[in-house]
Amino acid sequence: MHKLELTDLNKTFKTKTAVRDINVGLEHGVYGLLGENGAGKTTLMRMLCGILEPTSGTILCDGIPIRQLGGEYRMLLGYLPQEFGYYKDFTALRFLHYMAALKALPEEYARDRIEELLELVGLSAEKKNKLKTFSGGMIRRIGIAQALLNDPEILVLDEPTSGLDPGERVRFRNIISSLGKNRLVLLSTHIVSDVEYIADKILLMKDGSLIHMGDESLFLEKAAGCVWKCLVPEADVDLLDRQYVISNLRHQGREVELRIVSDGKPTPDAQPAEATLEDAYLYLIKRP
Repeated sequence: MHKLELTDLNKTFKTKTAVRDINVGLEHGVYGLLGENGAGKTTLMRMLCGILEPTSGTILCDGIPIRQLGGEYRMLLGYLPQEFGYYKDFTALRFLHYMAALKALPEEYARDRIEELLELVGLSAEKKNKLKTFSGGMIRRIGIAQALLNDPEILVLDEPTSGLDPGERVRFRNIISSLGKNRLVLLSTHIVSDVEYIADKILLMKDGSLIHMGDESLFLEKAAGCVWKCLVPEADVDLLDRQYVISNLRHQGREVELRIVSDGKPTPDAQPAEATLEDAYLYLIKRP
């Protein structure tokens, strides 16, 4: 198993600091990288994949800088970017063979590996169809297949479920969960449910900084005692929305049931509620 170590990692674009002072070690298992759009997740992942050079700091793989490892590191790596480029007129089979050639994989190995991966992502029956006929979910599945061609031991997935319907999202999560048994998987998303059931550890980014890391129970501890339910007149909802973080609302006749994330009791009759991972996410992201 391999270990990645990020030390004092920073990335600045002109006057904007996209990633600041990241210090973290990553080993075997599934890591969920959570954060709002613009939090710096993609920039961090592009540095991990060697696409961007850090402004300062180091990224080590097993104690050696990834730039020094060069091609040896790239052979360990599988990457699915958020914006996944592909040739629409290629069939799924041709595209994967093309990607295998770019990765300099032996032809015989590539042939067997491609069939194995098409089966894994559930696209064997569609392998001779052109990619332009595929749905968004099918394209993301082809994306994960190309990322796995070289059987990587470090797998980096940037917003892999973006734009997928609920059924496709569940299928994708199940694939990622099975992959995490014998490799390091880093999955970035702004959708809490994507990591809730599969991540061994969750990393939370805000404004370029890593503000929290731990398993689900550690996150829930942070929001314990800070989640409330209350029933209010519909006319009061806007005022409460300006004052508090509302994680959910449900209309009940002329009243509205609110789920509010707050350090203090938001209304006199508010009742405490058990925190969910989404509550904890909102609590940590929205607080100053």
